[in-house]
Amino acid sequence: MNTLVLCSGILAALYAVLSVNVSVTRLRKRKDSTITDAQLTKAIRAHGNASEYIPLFIAAFLYLSLGAPDLILSTIAVVATASRFAHAAGMFRIANVGERHPLRYYGALGTYLCLLAVAVEILLRAF
Repeated sequence: MNTLVLCSGILAALYAVLSVNVSVTRLRKRKDSTITDAQLTKAIRAHGNASEYIPLFIAAFLYLSLGAPDLILSTIAVVATASRFAHAAGMFRIANVGERHPLRYYGALGTYLCLLAVAVEILLRAF
């Protein structure tokens, strides 16, 4: 099993779920006055944040999967995938987007570190 390709598929599924969640929340808000602007904003920001990182990770993972993925790359892919899930979960555990949550913080931190690691790996392969 190629972990990089597997993580790409999982990240694509997360992106799809977050996309559908925005649409469902918008429809619910139109029909249900108990759905707040804060709930819609959280859904939009969770999707928006994912849209900033998930396509980049998928492209990088698929490129890196062309070589023989090693344990380090596989670990980076798993941590990046877990970080994106943690960030999304943290977004839905807050009352509004201005609040902090440990899952959101560690999800973002993991995303940044993994993105840097993937960038370094791609640059190393360029030389």
